[in-house]
Amino acid sequence: MKQITYITILLFVVNNLFSQSEITPPFSRYKYELTVVDSGTIRILYAMNALDINDIQTYEDIQRLEIGSNTSKYYSYYVYQADSLRTDFIKKNPNTQVVPSNLGESWKKGNTWSLLIWSDYFKDFSKNVFTEYANMPHGAIPDYQYTEALPIQKWELHDDKITIMGHLCQKATCRFRGRNFVAWFAPDIPIPNGPWKFGGLPGLILKVYDNDMYYVFECIKIESHAKKFPLFMFDEKRYQKTERIKLRQLEKDIYADYFKVGGVTVTTMDGSPIKFTSIPYHPIELE
Repeated sequence: MKQITYITILLFVVNNLFSQSEITPPFSRYKYELTVVDSGTIRILYAMNALDINDIQTYEDIQRLEIGSNTSKYYSYYVYQADSLRTDFIKKNPNTQVVPSNLGESWKKGNTWSLLIWSDYFKDFSKNVFTEYANMPHGAIPDYQYTEALPIQKWELHDDKITIMGHLCQKATCRFRGRNFVAWFAPDIPIPNGPWKFGGLPGLILKVYDNDMYYVFECIKIESHAKKFPLFMFDEKRYQKTERIKLRQLEKDIYADYFKVGGVTVTTMDGSPIKFTSIPYHPIELE
């Protein structure tokens, strides 16, 4: 079993104190090769779990949906930003032995690891499949990916309407994998897509949330580019194949005892073991 001392943790977490209920995020992916899987001209940014949609400092994350010709990609913009900054640091400091961990908003936010933030999601409409590439927390845990049939939500349309980002949106509701969701879609943007696994409505989903308000995604920006941009995917060979249910169970186990799953022993300066304090687990998928 790998042993992590107090000093090692300080080196990894820089000048911040390690929390016994913190799940250390993955290392940067700057060293992995990228593959272009599609190209597109539209990007949509969503605030995740914003306490105040007008105050970016209250967002738990900013996530980005890229629309390609046959494929769409959904991922954390903050994680992407951190990876980009570390890649740039390596290019400017090729002989460095230490890459800073505290680069980008994902570090400033202090987000602990979760699949919803540290995964890349691809909808391949040409093959009608959905793939999640899960970047697992630091420790003896490999990265995983699974592919399933493109998820379908059975939406019920309602007459209620609100305006979001200047677009008149219509209400839709569904029950999906154990949670009840409310979505607001824009019929004047004829893109049947949305954040995470959501889609299939006659218009782009600009806001969606579950009834318990554990998960709220709201559009904050729509970008239309004159020139096509590439949709990138990290080297698929570094991910081990699994199944969706198994990956969700692994996430649950990590929240219960990250040290045990990661195969590490964490000690204080005097060698006393630190026990992991479990984190409340409220997955977006209950089934």
